[in-house]
Amino acid sequence: MKRKYSLLGVVACVGCIILCVFFLFWNPYSRTLAGIDTVLIILIMLIFPAFLGILTSFLRNRILMYIVFAWSLPYGLYLSVASIPSIWNLFSVVLILYLVSAMKMRKIYGR
Repeated sequence: MKRKYSLLGVVACVGCIILCVFFLFWNPYSRTLAGIDTVLIILIMLIFPAFLGILTSFLRNRILMYIVFAWSLPYGLYLSVASIPSIWNLFSVVLILYLVSAMKMRKIYGR
């Protein structure tokens, strides 16, 4: 039962990485390739926190999961509301899963 919420964090992180890869390399809404600056921004603001979130989920540290949520919030929120409806609205689901995972880790693990 306790592992369920840390697994939820892993699912959110892997989902974020998959969405970012699709956004950068197989974007169904654009034929142009992402520029190096776009790749760098997505890497720093969404992919790197997602990898940190995977590590955090295994460590079951709620404070780091809150940091992952806050770090990903600006760009994740922008991508999720910039075009409605689109596949990028799933970034909002990822953000919600980050927050739920952090909140549940707090209740269960107390750290």
